[in-house]
Amino acid sequence: MGISDDTDIQGHSMHILDAKKAQIEASLKLLAEEVGTAIEQAVQCLIHRDLAECDAVIRADELIDDRRRMIEQDCLVTIASQQPVAHDLRDIFAATHIASELERLGDYACDIAACAKRMDTGALDGLGLDNILDMTRLSREMLATVMRADADNDVQLARQVAGMDDAMDALLKETIDQLLTAMHHAPELVRNGSSMMWVAHHLERCGDRATNIAEQVVFRLENVVANLG
Repeated sequence: MGISDDTDIQGHSMHILDAKKAQIEASLKLLAEEVGTAIEQAVQCLIHRDLAECDAVIRADELIDDRRRMIEQDCLVTIASQQPVAHDLRDIFAATHIASELERLGDYACDIAACAKRMDTGALDGLGLDNILDMTRLSREMLATVMRADADNDVQLARQVAGMDDAMDALLKETIDQLLTAMHHAPELVRNGSSMMWVAHHLERCGDRATNIAEQVVFRLENVVANLG
């Protein structure tokens, strides 16, 4: 076999590897979109107290789980069949971790829907709803930002997510303080107030997961284990 033949085979293998990586990235993008939608729908369940809507969010989590498993399988097959090295291998390992973090975000959407199902029909005035909506917007912004950083290979944008997580932590503290005060003065609000506290906690964890994804982006681009939390 001549040198030109070896070069052709190597080029063909790299083309297949690049195609596999592009397929994995496309699947990650779709999974992130599905997770973002699930979070938004779960909070709408909270606002409307619509049990059917809550059940739909919970059922849809099975599709999110399936997509994560498909991504992980694609990553394993790519490693086994293409034997990537260096940055290609980091890209694929990072993709498996990102898929896992996205799946956990979907779990938090389910948890929020479950909280909504436990609530009574009482009004949420004074129970931190405005903060919950702010946390929802911020969690989706963090998710969109970190996935854009991943797609664009933008390590600085990934690092910005950590600063956004500080704002999420501040919103959580403010929400908990407001809820504790409200429940102290009106014990009849305890049922809904405790559920709202859990919702705030789940949204804050969404921010943590987005930060974890940012760390994976930094790892694959700079080959360093970053602690952005």
